[in-house]
Amino acid sequence: MKLNTIALLKTAGLSLAQIGEVTRSNAGEPSLQQILAIQRDTWKRRRADAERGQAIAEAALNRLRADQSLSIDELCKLIRSLEMTQSQPSTASTGHDDVAWVTVEPAVLDSYAGFYRRGEHGVTTIWRDGQKLFIDSPIPGSVGAVALHPTSESEFYPTHGAGYFQYTFLRDPQGTVSGVLLRVQGVEFISPRIDATTAEQLRAKLSERLQNQKPLPGSEAALQRLVEGIQAGNPPYEEMSAQLSQLVRMRLPLLQPLAAYLGAFRSIDFRGVESGGCDQYDVHCERGTSRWRILLSVDDKIASANLDWDRPNSSVGSD
Repeated sequence: MKLNTIALLKTAGLSLAQIGEVTRSNAGEPSLQQILAIQRDTWKRRRADAERGQAIAEAALNRLRADQSLSIDELCKLIRSLEMTQSQPSTASTGHDDVAWVTVEPAVLDSYAGFYRRGEHGVTTIWRDGQKLFIDSPIPGSVGAVALHPTSESEFYPTHGAGYFQYTFLRDPQGTVSGVLLRVQGVEFISPRIDATTAEQLRAKLSERLQNQKPLPGSEAALQRLVEGIQAGNPPYEEMSAQLSQLVRMRLPLLQPLAAYLGAFRSIDFRGVESGGCDQYDVHCERGTSRWRILLSVDDKIASANLDWDRPNSSVGSD
């Protein structure tokens, strides 16, 4: 009976973490109604993302048919202008007016305060100030620390980017906070909790990479395979982390024509290590140059890869 329930809830689109929260039905856990409302919003955002990608591709094709030319810079401007006209999360509100915020006891908020490992080198810091939690992770559209608003004792949304980001604090069987699960447009990332010593070690490791400015072994070859795979419509998913693989699959319909527009691969130049620890490369193709950031995990998987939107002559990217 329990397996049938899990299977049916998975069909409705709920994650395993959400199913666990519903089936436990303990006090303070989100109700089935709340979770289904959140999942409905997730499916709406996915549909909106697909429609936005289709609109961008069609607008670019129409421009090419009319003018027979479209530079990479013009394409980037076209994408940005179209995205500005699409429905985006409000930067002035939480973006979840139909979700009821709840009050969480300060002692519970204090139990979430601490350090969490983010990726290979990153450290996320969470702390309580008054009746609110704050997080230092960068979120598009935000500046500095971001407040987290609770919909249950364990589930929070940020002030900015609420339509795309959801944080759920995890506990082990003993009830101790063991990590935080971040959902970004249906993709889940888990940041395990770490102590202050480990956080300092990770920061020191990142500082050393920034000082040495040396690429990770294999990152250049991995990036070339990724770019050429996207152009061919067959990215090397087996070389990616599970989360990156999900993101690339979601964005491939938009990534492929844009990567193909750059033309055949020519060469790669290492540009240094950026502030988050990723290797930066300029990828030279027959019709332009794009700047990529890539980070390999300890098992040589591609943990993160994206294109720099803000750099001239760059195209669209994926996180």
